[in-house]
Amino acid sequence: SSSSGVQRTAAMVWCPSCEADVEADYNEAAAMTCCAECGRVLEDTAFSSDVTFTKGADGAGELVGQFVGERGEVRGLQRMAGGKVWSMRGDSHEVSLSKGRTELSAMIDHFMIRPGQDCLEASHRLYRLAVQAGFTKGRLVPQVAACCLYIICRQEAKPFMLIDLSDLLQVNVYKLGAVYLQLTRLLRIEDHPSLSRPIDPSLYIHRFVEKLEVPQHQAKGAANTALRLIGQMKRDWMQTGRRPAGICGAALWMACHMHGLHKTKADVMAVVHVGWATLDKRVREFSANAAAGLTLREFEAAAAAAEEEQEALLAGLAKAQAQARLTSGPAAGYLQLQQQQQLAKRPRPQRAGADGEEAGDDDDSDA
Repeated sequence: SSSSGVQRTAAMVWCPSCEADVEADYNEAAAMTCCAECGRVLEDTAFSSDVTFTKGADGAGELVGQFVGERGEVRGLQRMAGGKVWSMRGDSHEVSLSKGRTELSAMIDHFMIRPGQDCLEASHRLYRLAVQAGFTKGRLVPQVAACCLYIICRQEAKPFMLIDLSDLLQVNVYKLGAVYLQLTRLLRIEDHPSLSRPIDPSLYIHRFVEKLEVPQHQAKGAANTALRLIGQMKRDWMQTGRRPAGICGAALWMACHMHGLHKTKADVMAVVHVGWATLDKRVREFSANAAAGLTLREFEAAAAAAEEEQEALLAGLAKAQAQARLTSGPAAGYLQLQQQQQLAKRPRPQRAGADGEEAGDDDDSDA
């Protein structure tokens, strides 16, 4: 009855004793659900929406129970020592998650990663998995959070490198890289295509051009030239086995000089985070190729022709692969039948007789 706090639920539930879907009675006071037929307790919930207090030895009121959030986070109320002020208190697991979210939010705001909220939620999910697996024990929270953010940047093709995060945290990049490798092995994503394949250096060009403070009317031209220089390096196999920062640095420095921008190697080194020897070696390697002797106009024309040829080759390859899938898959029989029907619809050539009239097909005619 409603007076005793028992309500009949509209949904049917399964009762193991009755072995059938039956109506259930929910007792709000006892926080349990019982079968309306046999009385078996089907669900015994220890949670209650009622807030109750009890008096302690000093006569002060204390909350009974804890608040459980929608994410399963348990919070409790605690009176601060020496006063009547109540404050929220969470367990260590929740505190660790909160610290990680704060660090991730600060990093995303610092690098102005967009969309920020999506990156924050995605990276925090990885951080939550790391906390649940005990990965944060013995490691600093900012380092684990930075590795989670870097994984999302790699998956979403964001123009940020691990050395950018290490500079923000003031930690050695190799130490942060070791944490990153351990985290990928823990999450079993080290073989994911977005993490295992080499990084495209052209991804960072526009960000590096902006950090070089190139004038706005020349920034687009310098960026396009740097992208075409990287494309030429790819065709000359200069990218293979080399880090993207060195390739970007050499392309940026040469593009700036080709457009008359006075940027020294030291300026480029401060942006792309490479040493003098690495940058100088990449420039010397490119100068040994035939494209180094071309003027800016000749290089732009040759690069545009190479890009068109590459696009044509990729389009032909995609078309060939699609045709191969159609002819070798389940649709092969249907295609053959369709081709036979098209051939049958074509007009058949007629043979002319000896008297000039058209002769029809005669299966009994002599050869």
